[in-house]
Amino acid sequence: MNMCSFKALLFAGVLLLFCLPAQSQGLVFSSFEQVQEKRTSLVLNGSDPLCLDGSFGLSFDFNFFPDRSVYYGYVVRLINNHHQNIDLIYNHRNQQFSVVFGDVYTQLDFRIDSALLFHQWNTCSLQYNGQMLSLTVNGKNSGNKKIVLKDQCFRIFFGACQLHSFKTSDLPPMQVKSIALYRNNKMDAFWPLNEMAGVRAEDSIRGRVANVINPVWGTPLHQQWQLLKVLTVKGNGSYTFDPSEEELYIVAADSIHHFLLRDHSSRAEALSRQEYLAPGYQSIYNPGNRTLYSVHIDQQQLAAWQPATRSWDIPFDSTDITQYWQTNKFIRKSDNALYILGGYGQLKYKNLVQRFSFNTRKWEEVTVQQSDYKPRYLSALGATASGDTAYLLGGYGSDNGEQMLSPRYYYDLLQYDVANNRIRKVYTLPEPAEPFVFASSMVIDTTDQSYYALMFPNDRFRSRLQLIKGSLLRPEYQLAGDTIPYAFLDNRSGADLYYCPRSQQLLAVTQIVDRDKSTEVRIYSLAFPPGQLALSAAAGAGFSLKWWWLLAGIVPAAVVIYYLYRHRFNKPSLTAIPVTPVQTEEVPSLPVVAPAAVPEDVTAGKAALLLFGEFQVLDKDKNALTQLLSPLLKEMLLLIVIHTAWSGKGISSEKLYEILWHDKSERDARNNRSVNMVKLKAILEKLGSGVILREEGRWKITYDPDLLWVDLAEFSQLVKSATPGMERVRLLLKIVKEGTFLFRTDYSWLEDIKSDISSKALDVLLAEMNGLPANASPEIFIDIANAIFVFDPIHEDALRAKCKNLIRQGRPSIAKSVYEKFYKDYRHMYGENFRLNFQDIIS
Repeated sequence: MNMCSFKALLFAGVLLLFCLPAQSQGLVFSSFEQVQEKRTSLVLNGSDPLCLDGSFGLSFDFNFFPDRSVYYGYVVRLINNHHQNIDLIYNHRNQQFSVVFGDVYTQLDFRIDSALLFHQWNTCSLQYNGQMLSLTVNGKNSGNKKIVLKDQCFRIFFGACQLHSFKTSDLPPMQVKSIALYRNNKMDAFWPLNEMAGVRAEDSIRGRVANVINPVWGTPLHQQWQLLKVLTVKGNGSYTFDPSEEELYIVAADSIHHFLLRDHSSRAEALSRQEYLAPGYQSIYNPGNRTLYSVHIDQQQLAAWQPATRSWDIPFDSTDITQYWQTNKFIRKSDNALYILGGYGQLKYKNLVQRFSFNTRKWEEVTVQQSDYKPRYLSALGATASGDTAYLLGGYGSDNGEQMLSPRYYYDLLQYDVANNRIRKVYTLPEPAEPFVFASSMVIDTTDQSYYALMFPNDRFRSRLQLIKGSLLRPEYQLAGDTIPYAFLDNRSGADLYYCPRSQQLLAVTQIVDRDKSTEVRIYSLAFPPGQLALSAAAGAGFSLKWWWLLAGIVPAAVVIYYLYRHRFNKPSLTAIPVTPVQTEEVPSLPVVAPAAVPEDVTAGKAALLLFGEFQVLDKDKNALTQLLSPLLKEMLLLIVIHTAWSGKGISSEKLYEILWHDKSERDARNNRSVNMVKLKAILEKLGSGVILREEGRWKITYDPDLLWVDLAEFSQLVKSATPGMERVRLLLKIVKEGTFLFRTDYSWLEDIKSDISSKALDVLLAEMNGLPANASPEIFIDIANAIFVFDPIHEDALRAKCKNLIRQGRPSIAKSVYEKFYKDYRHMYGENFRLNFQDIIS
């Protein structure tokens, strides 16, 4: 990306900045859910008291967090130099707020309806004038009380109080923002509490600093996904969600795991007898009868979990891998039935609608009136609360259901009218420059006719989920929040999005299955409503996926610039714009895959077999022949090419039989090999070079390197025997910049080879980078660092090299952005903070 393009995007980000609504989410106070030492305190005046002569007032906005076990304690305390205290306290037993002066109730009391207290901001104001203390709540006067103050110099504490003789750690679970102090009816200080991090909050009028102990800033909770839990369970796992209890169930071969959002606790129920759960089964929770089920589509069977006996109510007959990967499902209340749509398996995409009645336990295929629902998977489905209407968004499939016949991406929104058995297209989103698909479920919000969904590029293993808010009426959407790392391995991966109405959070769940061994489940939360980035699909259709991923970082970068240079203001409405960790034009955790980009200087006039990035077969004119390879021919060709180019030994017939035809007799396997070898040789003839032959009992490919370029063979030579130096670096970079080895290609026999190739690439790239003279051009350091990030997105040496050399180029802000992106990815991946700060990296 050139500097002009970057400046143009940055300018666009600044323009978008002023289109965003000002939004402050305030300071979150940790309460009884934490031990005393970890509860939150905000001290407005620091070490010196605030002297408020004459009439004065204090106002602030606040709300409570729902679904907590204890609601009691001090909201705010004003303590003067003569140790007189004015306290606002909440008592959960009578659900009442009270103002206390000294040790006496002032009778200034009020209540707030729970719908307002837990779901809206409320404004509380205390005014003192002529020995009269007044209380106003949400614009309504709640009374007056005469009190006599010996002085008007106060220490002001919100939440926990550390002042000697007034120490307390009792505080309700609350959120506070927009604190204002008034003197003689004029605002004297204003703390918007819109900070993103740190233990200091700044007064926007006079620059006074308030100190915070154990802060949890609200804005990041609405913009940054929080990793709550990582669970690894035995066997082929699955999960489902109970929204009423906000409880996630994870089903494993030996146990049922429970995760409660309210306190982030988890527990496991051991099965009385371990069960084998075949790959691809699913789980569903039916709120109607409050029962967990495992769903086995191929057997048209649901098994109910019985907590009393710690077993399933019917035996499993699910030894076969499913033909219905990545289906969509929902429950309709009126007929107490589960509906299952679409899926993929055995080289076919599905658009079946299947129904299981919980009442009759009857399974049937539903005949639906439709012409727009094409066979697909990797779609998002969301239903209304009743389940009478469901929406299906996007996906990948083909018009006729055959994987071999023109598969493509879909960007349509379909509406399923369940009562009338009709599916119709609502609209089609503008097709993006780079494709994307969706997590399996989405959240429908009928109050404003919108939906929330998780989208991601499916052409890479190290993918990322991006939350969007879209319209159910118009083909447009906005990005919301930051991204979630997502290890995507097609049918071995899964992701879903759930809404938690009690705690007002979105829950994202991802899983990846190590087949028949274990399943890793990751649980993330984001406060609702999410912080949104104002980029609609229509406006952004011209950007490639990686650039609107980037724009999610450019807009906050512009916000930072604005925030640092903005004029100070004296009105509460002018709050700062929320800021998220900055991303840059070079995203180390998202290796760029450009299938059409071929290193022309080394492949000019040659056919090519490209295994780095997305697998491609190109003739000398760069026409793609990849589509001529069936899945079997593709795997057969890769086995021969990889075992020739990487090990140099080729592959034996016995190994081919074991991998490709393990379920057939040796005679049938030999016949299959012969037939498919003929087909494969016919395709290679179109390349103008390349012959598969058998030498010393092993199958190998031979070719004229002047006519055919095989990037793995060149890579193997470069990392194993080539002389170190700039020529090797140049050729290596041209190969590995296309991406990691065999994106979107996943075979069990390939895993160790991929790991070996990645390890060799990292070793050589690091050796070349460390061997460069200190005065080498910063560009070569950055290029090598970027190549290292392709294979390891959180490599510390690559981070050091890139940041230092960006600074050498005069781009310190970009270096800081690269560091912040790395820091966030490190935290997401390991669940802990990176140990080094930016200065440590560049020193």
